[in-house]
Amino acid sequence: MNHIAINFDQIKDIAYRGVRRTAAFMGLGINAARDDQFKKYQLSNISIVQILPDKLDDNSIAHVKEEFEKWVISDGLRELVESFGLFLDKVHAACLLMATNKKQMSNEDAEKFGPAFEWKGVEDKLGTLKIRFGVSSDKAKYFSSINQARNCITHRRGNVGPEDLRGETFRLIWWGFDIYAETPSGEKHSLKPPMPEEGLILKEGGKVMLQIKDRIIEYKIGDIVNLSPNDLGEICYLVQLATDDIVMTAQAYAKNIGIEERKIERSVEQINPVDTE
Repeated sequence: MNHIAINFDQIKDIAYRGVRRTAAFMGLGINAARDDQFKKYQLSNISIVQILPDKLDDNSIAHVKEEFEKWVISDGLRELVESFGLFLDKVHAACLLMATNKKQMSNEDAEKFGPAFEWKGVEDKLGTLKIRFGVSSDKAKYFSSINQARNCITHRRGNVGPEDLRGETFRLIWWGFDIYAETPSGEKHSLKPPMPEEGLILKEGGKVMLQIKDRIIEYKIGDIVNLSPNDLGEICYLVQLATDDIVMTAQAYAKNIGIEERKIERSVEQINPVDTE
């Protein structure tokens, strides 16, 4: 009998690292962009190439920092989606390996399916995993528009074009949540940051509530795909949840075809949580 070993914790960490990198780099970038004292944009001390003048005026620097914040968020979304796509590649490869080992699929089919899968977009990868192996997530429905936003950012610098439209608009949809305090009289007070320094005082008391809801942003042709830090943070969390679903159902597939599961302690080393490898 042939023996195979697949570490799903290591596979899961591909997507999780994308989430961690997005969160860490967004935090660094946005804090720098919003720091009024930080104005050091010059390359003269670190490169022989100098594109911008050494002494931009304060208004110009403020504009550069505003655009930098948008760039950090857009690039974060791009890496997040691409890391998730790479994770799906590895899940699919693991399922192919298990399927051929248990004679659920021929080696010839597996050799054909593997390369073809890697050329697909995230939406199609999720669909193929569900059809081929029953590996899925109920969050998959959000990745069509999220992946299209990534395509728009990558290929059109975020400018919404005809390729992005579904009808007259491009609707970016993801799964988000609102956290708020609700008083006995029905008043709702958001608990999202930033909070007042003195905190939130409710004279009549209240309770903390969490509401799960779809977020929807509609863009017309010519608009720029633009997200807030909170928007990208929620999408990071969505990716984590979808990752967990995918791994859980892949493990269920393994069990259904007779592959033994063994628990491995500390299977994923995290010397640096944002390394790519």
